[in-house]
Amino acid sequence: MGMLPLLAIAAVLCMTPPLPTHMPPAQRVLFPFDPVILLGSGEKMEGVATREADYGGFHYRFATEASQRAFAAMPARFAIACGGGCARMGPLSDAGDVQRFEVANDRLYIFASDACRASFLKEPAAFLEVADDPFPTDQRGIELATIARRWLRADAACPKEIVVLATREEKSADLANDVVNNVVNNVVNNVVNKVVHKVRDEMRLAPNLTFTVLNAWNDDAWWTTACFSPADDKATPMNFKRSTAQGEQPLDESQIEAFRRVAMLEPIFLSRLLLQSDVKLAGGGTENWKVGEKVLTGEILKMHWKGVTVEWLLKPATGQPVAQRAMKRSRDARFALVTESLAEWNDTAGVRVPMVRTDGVTMRKFDAVESDCKPEATDAVTGAPQ
Repeated sequence: MGMLPLLAIAAVLCMTPPLPTHMPPAQRVLFPFDPVILLGSGEKMEGVATREADYGGFHYRFATEASQRAFAAMPARFAIACGGGCARMGPLSDAGDVQRFEVANDRLYIFASDACRASFLKEPAAFLEVADDPFPTDQRGIELATIARRWLRADAACPKEIVVLATREEKSADLANDVVNNVVNNVVNNVVNKVVHKVRDEMRLAPNLTFTVLNAWNDDAWWTTACFSPADDKATPMNFKRSTAQGEQPLDESQIEAFRRVAMLEPIFLSRLLLQSDVKLAGGGTENWKVGEKVLTGEILKMHWKGVTVEWLLKPATGQPVAQRAMKRSRDARFALVTESLAEWNDTAGVRVPMVRTDGVTMRKFDAVESDCKPEATDAVTGAPQ
């Protein structure tokens, strides 16, 4: 067998697998009380089967015709907030429990646990998605965006999907076996058995700003996909939470906005977003940012799109981003301004991708970038085409 066939077989074997076959749409969950009356007076009144409506992933029943009419006129106002996700963990979290509900800020929220409910009620505003204030585009912002696009190769046409991935193994305690062993041996400090799990994280950027985040744990996978380009007459954007273990759920408006922020925290998405005409760009001057023990110096490029602002710290001579700063969920699920350094840029895909992102405490490290795009040869220092 010649070399070319062998290379072709190797290329096929190394290709990123397609997204798994997901579960069909989930059955809607019944909320136990009339949501309009609950929000209006706090009274818990059950609805009747002759007055009902579906919205998002939930089924609602109403005690009166007036409640049903009010819900039909403004369903997003009265339905469960955060798309049914746990209000503490955010709209993109797993669905909360309809038996754990609270009214706060004149909205109806549900929670994954009693601990989540207690944390949220202490400081609701700290966990809620808030839109960033817009700003006008200025000339320096346009200039910095231009050199950043050139360094990132964002201007090069790339009709293929770009996949950034990481694989690892994690060990967790086999609690069931541990309990059995303790009972049989009557040993209090028994050695805990460890189970090895294969974990895979992916980010996928397809044409038309279609962005996907996938997390796989052994044979189970969960992923969210949203198309952020303007809809046209030929196709409807596919905006879904999907899984191999749970039923498919369409994203509601709050979940799409939350996922927009997730997408804009990823440089592969921002590099393509810089090509959009409705992105606001502004210079922020030269600053020193501290990330852990490191102090990074550069010029700030501020980018704002549809309620989300991200700042890059650039090397002004080349346009290379060395760090980024944005509001994001911290480790305790509150929103905070987080600064992360960007390093170990991969140079093989259709756009340059940082493989390491760290806030000085925790690190996200990716293993590879896969794409059929053929990047143009560029100078390693300036990023300019050779």
